[in-house]
Amino acid sequence: MFSERQLTALTNMEAFLKRRQPRPPLADREAFEAYWELLSRGCEAARRAQATATPASRAAQRADRQQRLTAYYQTLPHLLAYAQQYRQRYQPSVAKLRQQLVLKGADEGLVEQAMQQLSGSMNDAQRAGELAEMLQQRGDHAAAIRVKLRQRMFTNESIEHCLQQLSAATGSVLEASAVARKIQKLQRKGMSQQAMRSTLMGQAADRAIVQAALNVAGGEEQALRRTVERLQRRRLAPRVLIQRLLGKGFGYASIVRVLAETPAS
Repeated sequence: MFSERQLTALTNMEAFLKRRQPRPPLADREAFEAYWELLSRGCEAARRAQATATPASRAAQRADRQQRLTAYYQTLPHLLAYAQQYRQRYQPSVAKLRQQLVLKGADEGLVEQAMQQLSGSMNDAQRAGELAEMLQQRGDHAAAIRVKLRQRMFTNESIEHCLQQLSAATGSVLEASAVARKIQKLQRKGMSQQAMRSTLMGQAADRAIVQAALNVAGGEEQALRRTVERLQRRRLAPRVLIQRLLGKGFGYASIVRVLAETPAS
């Protein structure tokens, strides 16, 4: 009924207007044209507003938007709804969640009421442990886990306790199967073993696990040849190709030798 170009144009207009409402059913040509006209008028009004906007008017709009947001979060139901959404998405500590509620401009007394209602379902020690295990399964080393937990404002004591539990068996928080999965992702990006080793290792205790996984994944020469073959399909200039390979951690002498042995496709 409608061409792909027309539907793409509708999508572009919706994105330009930042529409959050679902698209209405376009059962026939009349419904399509009515919706097209609605979006067209909105786009034209938005373009006129952009053309006449000044730095002062933009600042006033931002201030007005901030005032409306602050007013919105001055009610407990709205503040609690935001807190629940933030918890589900970011899995913060109690301190981080409190900080976010304050940043929303809510009254301090209202923030305290919200935190009291949520306190029964929040356990920082348990949450930090769950996050640390999740990051371990992604192949993150101890330093990376520590940074991400600090960003969520967990205490240093709880963070170090989690890391000690994860590294109790081998001295490293790395888990062999998780490292192998992460190596596969890095290989798809064409990284050298040297670059992968730097990414995967956070401390000396990680060396044995990382090296064992890299040995299974194949040698540096094999990784370089795979990356050269993939990049040559893009028909890059020789200088650009060498720069890309250097950026992925391969040595210059090895790059030149492999390029000389590999005919351009």
